[in-house]
Amino acid sequence: MSKLIFKMNYSGKRWADYLPEILGKDIAEKCVTESEATAKTDEARIIIYDFDGNKETIKKIKKNEHTISAYIVSNNKVQKVLK
Repeated sequence: MSKLIFKMNYSGKRWADYLPEILGKDIAEKCVTESEATAKTDEARIIIYDFDGNKETIKKIKKNEHTISAYIVSNNKVQKVLK
């Protein structure tokens, strides 16, 4: 079972509103978001469980200016670092 895990820093909108804009509604519904908001930052760790390796999703995450880090995990080991 693969997971796509990525961190983003964005404060313009709520994560539930922002993720469908950048990933599309279908992919955003699969995301589990752990958010930490402070006075200086609004950072979130976002996980897509049962990730199928969709290259378009990977491309969108890599190109997004708010992405801090991203990687694919399988069997509790990092398989690929994306950013």
